[in-house]
Amino acid sequence: MRRIVLVTLALLFFAYEQWSFYTWMQQHGSVAAGLSHAWMTLRQDPMVFMAWNDMGVFTALVLTWLWRDLRRSGRSMLWWPATLLMGCPPLLVYLSNRPENATGSTD
Repeated sequence: MRRIVLVTLALLFFAYEQWSFYTWMQQHGSVAAGLSHAWMTLRQDPMVFMAWNDMGVFTALVLTWLWRDLRRSGRSMLWWPATLLMGCPPLLVYLSNRPENATGSTD
């Protein structure tokens, strides 16, 4: 059941990411214009800047855990760049295929 839930969430999140990118591109016309707008928003809104900082710390922690878990379990290290580049969907799929009795400890 856990596997079905996690893979379903990964698919839904992936679809949401695609829709969001498509909408973003329609609003801004190009990646450069969208990034320019995002940078301006980050500089003008302290709460948005704080949220991005928080997401950065959380992402670093998750990627550190994932790196150590991949090394410990001997699984493919391709999960790490996939998660770095695509975010939650590959991580959710990875977690769906992780043994339920894995402790996550790294000696």
